[in-house]
Amino acid sequence: MKLVSTIGMSLCLFAANVNAKSEINFYDYSIGVSYQNLTASDYRATSDGPLINGGNAHAIGLYYKGEPHPYLQFATGLDYMYMDDTSPFTQTVKNELTGQVSNKESSITGFAMYAEAGFKFAPDSIDRLSIGVLGGYRYNNIERSVFRCDSCESQELSDFESSMYAKGFIEYQLTQDVHIQLNYSTFFADNGFDNGLGIHISVFGF
Repeated sequence: MKLVSTIGMSLCLFAANVNAKSEINFYDYSIGVSYQNLTASDYRATSDGPLINGGNAHAIGLYYKGEPHPYLQFATGLDYMYMDDTSPFTQTVKNELTGQVSNKESSITGFAMYAEAGFKFAPDSIDRLSIGVLGGYRYNNIERSVFRCDSCESQELSDFESSMYAKGFIEYQLTQDVHIQLNYSTFFADNGFDNGLGIHISVFGF
């Protein structure tokens, strides 16, 4: 019921704002938060290791977006990423405070930085809505390790290549400082991430 109520309130707010374009002071630059669900291809943890099944990765981050002209958009951001390890290695670890010994499995984490730019179009028939396409480059730094273990094995996953990508998006400005963007990315690397579905939500405009 809470989810239904939240969706209902959002739709009411959307409807109330559709014809109120003149009441909004549009901004050119913004900062916000983002989430992206990435699909990863199969990879090797080491150069001579077995092929490991890929899966879904989750990226949460901050971004800065600019629109210096009505038809141009650029953005740059920093993401923290987490991915399920479908074939983890196990290490025996000892808690330094309690002395307890236990077995811990590896997980896949890392960060990414990206920059993108492209074109947008705002149809006259729908206020505050815009669509567009961007091209960008994403730098990945991802490793496979045991969480909170300084002396455990760590494997840098070079198969998750940094990559050029193309991104299509649809965006709606909800208030003066808040807009919501839904996007879909396709990566051009041979290994690593194949595609991603994401959402950007601005928290401040200026």
